[in-house]
Amino acid sequence: MDRIKLISGYDEKRVRETLNLLLRDRKNEFQELADNVKIPKTSEDWEIIILKFCLDFEECFKTWTDSKEPDALKNAKCMTIMRAIAKGKNNISDVFHIENIAYTICKEFHETYKKAT
Repeated sequence: MDRIKLISGYDEKRVRETLNLLLRDRKNEFQELADNVKIPKTSEDWEIIILKFCLDFEECFKTWTDSKEPDALKNAKCMTIMRAIAKGKNNISDVFHIENIAYTICKEFHETYKKAT
């Protein structure tokens, strides 16, 4: 299965190109996130799953910071993402560290995607 289709709203070829560029510089961060949210790095297209997770995290951040009250489905999705990040952590700094990685990856994805031809 080509999971690149999970990244909806973007051109698949440019997403693949952007992901390859990101992995050159951020492979360790992708691996750390995969370990944290229990995505086996042996699974097919695990990097796409992590990228999708980061983009979903960004949506949650927008939901949390928006003045409009989110619907129940968005709340549940965000809570699930937060639970995946926080599970097994001993302190808030560890949670912030993982959140920062996810947010940085999604921001770099957007910047790199704009530049991709």
